[in-house]
Amino acid sequence: MKNDKNVKKHILQTGENSIVYTVSRTGRKTIGITINEKGDVKVSAPLFISEKEIIEVVRKKAAWITEKLNELKKRNLNTAAREYVSGEKLLYLGSEYTLKVVEKEQYKPIVFMQDDNIIVYIPRGLPEESRKQVIKDSLVKWYKQCFNDIACKRVKKYSYNLMIISCRIVIKDQKTRWGSCSSKGNINLNWRLVMAPLYIIDYVIVHELCHMRFMNHSKDFWNLVESIIPNYRECRRWLRENGYNLKID
Repeated sequence: MKNDKNVKKHILQTGENSIVYTVSRTGRKTIGITINEKGDVKVSAPLFISEKEIIEVVRKKAAWITEKLNELKKRNLNTAAREYVSGEKLLYLGSEYTLKVVEKEQYKPIVFMQDDNIIVYIPRGLPEESRKQVIKDSLVKWYKQCFNDIACKRVKKYSYNLMIISCRIVIKDQKTRWGSCSSKGNINLNWRLVMAPLYIIDYVIVHELCHMRFMNHSKDFWNLVESIIPNYRECRRWLRENGYNLKID
């Protein structure tokens, strides 16, 4: 945790369970609670809200917080470490493909898709740890290249629909966000989205493009999102429930 005097650690006892959470004071107007993939519970609160009011909100949300933390524990137990060997499953645009690793007498690794397989050619005779890293790095590079092509086309399409001009698309390795945008019109997208169904990618892109019209999450913002993506609530729910699967490690 950052050594920030505005971030404080708290423990709330609820029956047999205790909830550990941090509170950060921000310029926001309401109290928000988020739980990251590590199980860190973070509360963002307005500067004027009292500690008592924050505790009351956390207490009211205790059942939801506990449920989400238990889901994370189960999820982590069921997630086996990837070995980067033939037969493992990989996601691409919401569909499952089989990884096939082929050793070749060549210098540069190559990744391509064939039928229901994602094939990785690697140099023959690599040490085990180097072999894993080469395969992982090659897959990440390939995913980013594929997603850049897809994202450029989808941004162009929805920019036209929304009559919005975006300046630049950047494919990034973001840990906590699926997308973001700047007031200059730059769109940042998480490369892991390439593993999600296309309609989820469309939602994230439209979400960020709409922020170029409304730099907030107001009713006007969501109305604009809904005008293009009528099922945006379903998309948000899909990301909350399945986003943890969009990874290769």
